[in-house]
Amino acid sequence: MTCDCADESDSVNPLHPLRAWLSRVRLARLLGVLVLLTLVTTMPAADAAFSDSASLPSTTIATNQLLPPTRLTVSHTCVPAATVFFRGASSASGQDKLTITKPAGVQVDDVLVAQVTNSNGLYTNLNAPAGWVLLGRTSSGGQVTAAVFYKVAEAVEPSSFTFRLVGSSGVPMAGGIAAFDGVWTNDPVDAFGVATGLGASATTPSVTTSVAGTVLLRLISKREDDVPAPAGTTPLWQLAAGAGSGAEGATASYEGFAGPGVAPSRTSTTVTTSEWVTHTIALRPVPPTANVTASWTASPSGWATGYLVERLVNGAVQTSGTVSPVSVTSAADGPLATGVTYTYRISAYFRSWTSPPVTASLTTNC
Repeated sequence: MTCDCADESDSVNPLHPLRAWLSRVRLARLLGVLVLLTLVTTMPAADAAFSDSASLPSTTIATNQLLPPTRLTVSHTCVPAATVFFRGASSASGQDKLTITKPAGVQVDDVLVAQVTNSNGLYTNLNAPAGWVLLGRTSSGGQVTAAVFYKVAEAVEPSSFTFRLVGSSGVPMAGGIAAFDGVWTNDPVDAFGVATGLGASATTPSVTTSVAGTVLLRLISKREDDVPAPAGTTPLWQLAAGAGSGAEGATASYEGFAGPGVAPSRTSTTVTTSEWVTHTIALRPVPPTANVTASWTASPSGWATGYLVERLVNGAVQTSGTVSPVSVTSAADGPLATGVTYTYRISAYFRSWTSPPVTASLTTNC
């Protein structure tokens, strides 16, 4: 027999419905706590997003706005062009090869100029030591051939340099090496000229220089004759190789030229009529340079680290760097080329933050 009646516990405990409701409330609250704990453990730490501002005097970003320096000005001073001066020279003669001793006192970045001349114009190949740059090699009348080379002296150089004719036998050779300091190693030769002829006189060519303060090197190669240095020049060497009609003479001298402009030719005369080749080389001095100073009033953001300083030409950043602390109010830059417009852009910085930049420009004129 069945009975549709209340559970015995219900009849015994009339508060059971209330307890059941309370149990459900407690369960809901427990679930809410668990959800909250889950959210807290999955959120990033608060200082991960604000680690920079946490170390500032105040954690209010508006209060600690990074401000740029003010009153930026730029100015420049000039370093004059270098003076080219003679360091030393050496010369030699030989057959089929020419071994020339390195001039005494040569230092790194000196510019060396070599004259290498030989009788006969049949031998078109001449092997030069490593590092020498050929300016030109010219023959006159098939009887005399002269070459001119240059190189920039390195920290370590051999004690001598050997130039060799290819396929020759018993061919007289003569020449020498002159060393000069103060020459611009980026572009040593400002002007170069060559001339040929037949006669008792040999004339070194006129050249037109583009800068002031060059030194003109005068080189004469002449068959059967070692001619004296032209008047108005300082002799470097005068020697001959071989004898008779096959002899080969080499002469070198130099002079300063104020310039820029047209430098005169120079002539040397002897009694022998023969073929000759002459060269004039204008050595370019190290050009004047500018040193720039940028000055400003310090950023009011005393908590900043320092300043980012950039140099721009035609809108492109050439170089950048930083100066610190923030109390610094100037920076130097140089040496720089003359006749160029440079723009300086400066911002205060703190860690990865930078202030708005300030800029100033100038054109160097040295």
